[in-house]
Amino acid sequence: MNILIVENELELAQVIAKNIEQWGHEAETAGTGKEALGKVRQKEFALALIDIFLPDVKGHELIPQFKEVWPDMWFVTMTGYNTRELELEVRNMRVAYYMTKPFEAFALKAVIDHMGKKGIGQIKELRD
Repeated sequence: MNILIVENELELAQVIAKNIEQWGHEAETAGTGKEALGKVRQKEFALALIDIFLPDVKGHELIPQFKEVWPDMWFVTMTGYNTRELELEVRNMRVAYYMTKPFEAFALKAVIDHMGKKGIGQIKELRD
């Protein structure tokens, strides 16, 4: 599965990417919404892990723009600044998972494994 990590904390993004690669997936990182949009326009990702508070945009506002390019893309949002209102707003965008930071690597692995069992990420492989 190709996974895009949209996270402005470079160290955290690198740790997440390293874990994802150890679990057998491909991972790329982007530190801003603009950078993430550029990557999505160049490559197909099955899943995007998106931090809600990016320096240039609220991460969940990227979801409709990503879906214009890749309608079958799935999303997991991440935030360290959770409120009930924010969670409702983001969940209404039909994200697969809403995670609060900090989270343990095993929790993220469980989410990605679950999505893999649902067949996410296999669409591209079938088309190749």
